[in-house]
Order: sequence, then C-alpha cells, then structure tokens
Amino acid sequence: MLVSFIIDNWRKNGITIKKINMITITFLGYFMLLTPTLMRSRLLHYDNFSHWALIVKYLLTQQALPDFNSTIIGFSSYPIGTSLWCYYFVNFVGFNDGVMIFAQFCLLMACLYAMVAVIKDKNNVLTFAVMFLVMTVFNYFNIAIRMNNLLVDYVLPLLTLAAIASIFFYRKNVYFMATMTICLTSVLGIVKNNSLFFTMIVLGYFLLTIIKYRDKKWPLGKKALLILGTMTASMAPYLLWLWHVHQTFGQQLSKHEISVTAYHDIYEAKTPEIISAIVQKFWHHLITLSTIPTQGIVLINVLFIVTIYLIHVVSHQKTILFKGLISVNIIIIFYYIGMLMMFVFSMPTEEALALAGFDRYAASIVILGLGMYAFFAVRAIDHAFYEQDITRRTIRSFINVKQKYIYQYASITLFFISVLLILSENNGMSYNLNTYRESVPYKISHITGNHMVLTNKKYLIISADKTQVNSYFVQYVGKYYLYANNVDAREDISQLNRTQFIDLISKYDSILVIDDHYTFQAMSRKYLHRNIKEGMYATNYLLKSVYNN
Repeated sequence: MLVSFIIDNWRKNGITIKKINMITITFLGYFMLLTPTLMRSRLLHYDNFSHWALIVKYLLTQQALPDFNSTIIGFSSYPIGTSLWCYYFVNFVGFNDGVMIFAQFCLLMACLYAMVAVIKDKNNVLTFAVMFLVMTVFNYFNIAIRMNNLLVDYVLPLLTLAAIASIFFYRKNVYFMATMTICLTSVLGIVKNNSLFFTMIVLGYFLLTIIKYRDKKWPLGKKALLILGTMTASMAPYLLWLWHVHQTFGQQLSKHEISVTAYHDIYEAKTPEIISAIVQKFWHHLITLSTIPTQGIVLINVLFIVTIYLIHVVSHQKTILFKGLISVNIIIIFYYIGMLMMFVFSMPTEEALALAGFDRYAASIVILGLGMYAFFAVRAIDHAFYEQDITRRTIRSFINVKQKYIYQYASITLFFISVLLILSENNGMSYNLNTYRESVPYKISHITGNHMVLTNKKYLIISADKTQVNSYFVQYVGKYYLYANNVDAREDISQLNRTQFIDLISKYDSILVIDDHYTFQAMSRKYLHRNIKEGMYATNYLLKSVYNN
C-alpha cells in the first residue's frame, strides 16, 4: 500500500521537496523518535524466546523451514508471515535483537501510513489530527507487549486496517483494488492462526465494495468471477501453509494447531465445572472496567457517540457513523465469542482458567475497532465541512470565524495530545531497556553470548527464581541464546543427596549458573569441592574431583 501510494503520487505530481506535506513530516518525526529506542531494545517477552525470535534465528542459520526433526522449534504450526519479513531484513542488515524489532517496526509504520489513504483531503489538518491521535492511542492498548517485541498481536489489526484502507482508496479501480487485497490478505493470513478472522473482515469489505461498484463494463457474472478469483488467491497462502504443516509434521501436534483432533482432546480434558469456571472468569474479566481492553471497547463507543452527536445533532449533518458504530460492535462481539471458544476448546485447562494472554488477544480487536472508528470519523468530519470542493478549500473556507477557530484549536489540541502519547510510549520502552540488566535474558546472554550454531549439547540452567523456572521462561531463554535442542532449568535441588546431585550434573555437558543460588553453591562446595559463582561450567570440570576419588 505504501509503495503503490508513492508510485501513484509520483506519476501524478512528481515527488519534490515542496510536495512533502504535514503528513509526511509527522510520520517522519514519529519514525525518527522511536527508531533509536527500538534499535537499542532487547527482547524481553516470553513468546519471543519460545517462538517469534527463535524462528527468525532458525531461518537465518539453517536457511530452511523447520521440519519434523527441528526439535528446537516447539510451535511448528505457527505461520511465519512476519518471521519471513524479519528474516529477509536481518539477512541484509545483520542479526541482533534491535534489528529484528526495527524490522517489524518498519512494517507497522507502513501499515499506519497506509491508513492515511482514507482521508479525502490530505491538507485538512483536523481530519489527519484525528487519525494520528487514534494511531498514538493504539500504543496504550498495545501496552501488554509494546512495539519492542516481535509478537504479532499488534501487526494483525494494523495489516487489516491497511488492507481496508487500500480497498477504499482504490474502490474505483477494480483491478488494482483486487490486486492490493490479494497482496495484503495473503500476508495477513499467514501471520498467525487467528488471522483468519481478520482476513474474513477484509474479504467481507472487499465483497461489499465490489457489489456496490457501478459500471456497465462489470456485469454480475464478471463481478462474481473477480470475487471468486480474489478470495481464492487471498486464501491460497493460508491453505498452503496448512498443507505444509500436515505434510511436514503429520500427526505431531503443537500448541494452538488447527486440528479437530487436538481440539477434541483438549475439550475432553475439561469437565463441565471447569468450562463453567472458564466462562465465568471470562465474563467477569470482560465487564471489569479496570481491564484495559474493556476500557478500549467503552472508549470506542464513547467516541462514536460523541462524534455522532457533534455532527448529526449539533451540525445537523447526515452521517455514516451510525453504521460504523453497529458494524464495529458486531465485529467485537464475534471476536470475543471466538476468544471464549479458544479458551474452552483449544487452550490447556491451566492456561484457560488463568485466561492466559486475554489482554493481549483482546487488544488486537480494540485496536482494529479504534482504527475503524478513525476511518468513519475522518470521512464524516470531512463531509461536515462547509466547502466540499477540495480544490476550492482555503484558509477562508469556513462558514464563519468561530468555526475556523474551532478547527484550528481542535487540531492543535489533538496534535499536542498525540505528541504526549508518543513521548510516553518512548519513555516506557526506554524504561524497559534501563531495567534490562535485572531480567533473565540479560543474565543468560551476559554469560553465554548469542550462539548461532545449532547444537545437541545438553545444558542445565540453575536459577534461584522459582517463578521463572516453573513457567519455563528460563528454559526458553536458554534455548534461544545457547541455541541448543536440550536445555533444562532447575531451582529446587535442596532435597537431593550427594549421589542424586552428582547424577543430575552428570546428565549434562555444561551447567549454567545465572544468579546467586545459595543451595547449589553450598552443595557444590560440599560434594564437588568447587566454589561456584555466576557463569558456565563444563561438567567434566565440576566432576573432576569426584572422578579422581
């Protein structure tokens, strides 16, 4: 969308310094402010190490997709849309945390820039100010993961919004509209398993746009062929990925795999009491106003209602915002039903009862809803202007001076709030970076470095952080940095006697101690005659005194 927009404007107007407008300058400032922070950022989120960063590392080092024998990849059914983009990026720029994060940031910024295509008058400051404010509000509802991670819950709604914007922008050029729909939905469909929901939204809007298209050269039969061809081509990458997973991994199942058998087995493990508890917790979390996604749903409805009031009641203008309000709420309802089905049918009982990832998953639909509000709002606001002919709009194109002042002060206020939100987001990511030394990823990478050769060596990580060990976070981080198929983590070793302690160590090639674990250090002095500090130790070194005896 971004490339086509630039080419289209180049052909029409030429690209010169004089043509750089407020929109370009604003996005350039946004990009330049966050880029240094993201380039210095380090991976922190659990899922980076369990899959999203790990798969990029695997693609780079192996130059191939994972197969049945790639045991280091635990989530083999996850599509690799954004991972492939990051892989190509790091091939040219170099591999490290900041480069991968920056690669995804470029994709996000392209989607945000594409959204501007919905604005009718690109020189209208107020409509762009509304759009840009909504874009910066996205960051608040994306706070569960932020932009300094490779998770795709933010990518999904932005790709969807970019696709919707492209359909709207090229609604009078059917071939170009179909081409853009195929390109964007093809990528969207292989970003994550639940991206099918977002793909259906885009294809639904494409279908409505084609049906409403009026041209004698496009009879019903020709439209039907275009719709069928576009939808088939759009779904092809997603279906090919499912075929690839089935052919490559067969009956080997992984978490969140789309499989009737997997869903049946997980559902059968849940008793009616457990299902009832999941539903109750889901509903309670949904209606609790302290929940960020719920705040987002309320905000979306308030924004629609306030805008409808200002345009329809105060200004006495007809508006499409009523349709927008109904459409967005229907989409949100269906998405939440889908989330509940996921917790009941496809998520392990322990995670389902804890509503694991609820805020992160729900944030996607909130961001989509806010983006759709922005689309409806900027069109409605532009339609409410006194002068509808864009070519005749000037600084005097207002019904009176009061309306002009409202336009100016509202635009300045919205931009001021947007800047504050951007600075807040940047400061939040900088704070995470400043506290990186206290994190498990730092403790491990500081000792091991980032290994780039896949190995079958066996490693044991010793940590005093029981929570992080029990959640397997230490293990996944270790697998990522050591780049090893066999990595275990232990915290509780106090019940081991001498023989058991020695047997435990002898099972591994190396032992990695990442913090001050008093029990392990005491047992090492007593049984191995070694003073152990933070670091990596070869098993032969640790057991040398035992072998000599």
